[in-house]
Amino acid sequence: MCNNCNPRFMAFMRAYGGRRDTLRRIGAGMLFTGLPGLSGAGALAQAAPATPAAAAAGPADTIFLARRFHTMAARRQQAQALAVRDGRIAAVGSRTEVMGLKGSGTQVIDLGDLTVLPGFVDPHMHSNFCGLRPWLDVGPFTTRDMEQARRKIAQAAGAARAGEWVQAKMLDPSLMPGKPLTRRDLDAIAPQVPVFVLESNGHVAYVNSKAIELAQVTKDTPDPPQARFGRDADGELNGRLDEPPAFQPFVSVLPKPSHSEFVGFLRADLDDAAARGCTALHDCGIGGLYAEGDIALIEAAMKTDPGVRYAGMLVSTHMKKWREMGLRPGELAPRFTLNGIKAWSDGSNQGGTGYQRQPYLGGSNRGALNYKPEEIEQVVREAHGEGWQLGIHANGDAAIDVTLDAFERGTRGAGGHQLRHRIEHCSILHDEQIARMKKLGISPSFLIGHVHFWGRAFRDRLLGPARADRLDPCHSALKGGLRISLHSDYNVTPIDPLRCVQNAVLRDMREGGGVLNPAERITPMQALRAVTIDAAWQCHLDHLCGSLEPGKAADLVVLEKDPLTVAPDAIQSIKIHSTWLDGRRRHAA
Repeated sequence: MCNNCNPRFMAFMRAYGGRRDTLRRIGAGMLFTGLPGLSGAGALAQAAPATPAAAAAGPADTIFLARRFHTMAARRQQAQALAVRDGRIAAVGSRTEVMGLKGSGTQVIDLGDLTVLPGFVDPHMHSNFCGLRPWLDVGPFTTRDMEQARRKIAQAAGAARAGEWVQAKMLDPSLMPGKPLTRRDLDAIAPQVPVFVLESNGHVAYVNSKAIELAQVTKDTPDPPQARFGRDADGELNGRLDEPPAFQPFVSVLPKPSHSEFVGFLRADLDDAAARGCTALHDCGIGGLYAEGDIALIEAAMKTDPGVRYAGMLVSTHMKKWREMGLRPGELAPRFTLNGIKAWSDGSNQGGTGYQRQPYLGGSNRGALNYKPEEIEQVVREAHGEGWQLGIHANGDAAIDVTLDAFERGTRGAGGHQLRHRIEHCSILHDEQIARMKKLGISPSFLIGHVHFWGRAFRDRLLGPARADRLDPCHSALKGGLRISLHSDYNVTPIDPLRCVQNAVLRDMREGGGVLNPAERITPMQALRAVTIDAAWQCHLDHLCGSLEPGKAADLVVLEKDPLTVAPDAIQSIKIHSTWLDGRRRHAA
């Protein structure tokens, strides 16, 4: 059996961050303390009360008391008290049991009627978007229609100083009535100021002639690999850019924030996540903007001691560079772990570039693959062979077909049973694909905001009712034996796990009301698992967080109400009382 197929070996290596970290821990005498699947792992498998062994280790630093703890553990799912020692959970149980660990210096925090859960995990977001914080927002939640977006861009162009760009974000023609942007439109409202407008999906952008001139792109410039420069019937550039590689000539000449500004933007994003109850974030695209510069940005932000731990996947387009840097799965810096490789099979369904089995409504367009099937298979073969988890973006049902073929062939049938390979978004998912995923050990991470924010657009304008009913089919996936997670894809939708939970429970549509396929609703407990323990499992963080169990980090979110007892349409509005990382309070309302 190879090491990648040995679950005990892989659990060991992922928990202890690779060879260098393992050697360091051997020297510190820590090697076999609480390893999942190895000696001492039993402590992580049970949310047990205080024991003589726990008491012998000394008194707790902190004891939390509350009306209810939802532990998300396999055995003891509810408790009333939790003890913390050295940032780790020492015991979980009744008040009487846990108060046995109280010493003269123990701080007792009585939370009264509040509810405590494991800190939330967003399993798919992007640090790259932090640089968009100061950009002009022309999205559907701040802008009524495409005409108002044009007026905002024109106003910004009129106020721009010499050498400045108009940089706008969050445009979404699928939700905003009016004609799509074109190069001609942007030239009319900003003839002398370069303009770059990014859609909310991150897969489509628009530029004017001044931007095209500065980027030195012409009608004769070939399309980049896995991307396209939009052209009209005469072959002239029409100002549309499909997929991030087509953005790069423009990104290279856009004004860039300073390093300290970038770090500040990312730290603000991390603080916002903590305020929403998150204690762990998983970045699905490290290196996609500035290659190794993205890693340096995250490392710098983590040195500021934010209230979250961070993990993520490196983009597959820089595999050679990652090898040259000697990067391997494991902890790269304190609370910053690399665990996977991210690839993209297609684009955005709402952008018309997700690859479908049948055309979008009203035409012959089926979207497009960003890579040839054999190229996706090669990425799988290389990353899997080197011990990396793989997360492959696939929105359209045809893209999911191609991705599953790549997983089956690229792993020679081994699938993702040990490395926990994932399909990101996995949007238009059919029952026979769920069965293939179960067989191959592949799990889906759903951008559940698709249902709430874009459900009506998918049903009425993009795909039709039958295919829209297969959007983010959480119930079918669970029934088919898959572990699922729910994510924001920030900044496609805001980081807000309770909103994700409510979206999965209700499947309500923001535009026009109504429910998109109520048969795919799931229970609040199932949805909470998808932003706690099951999300942590997908991110290879479940040895550390995702449930409240002895030996794990004391990562907690305290809620003012219990999401299992409030009305389903009130889940999102539950206030975050506080967020705790390693037993330290990192956010307070």
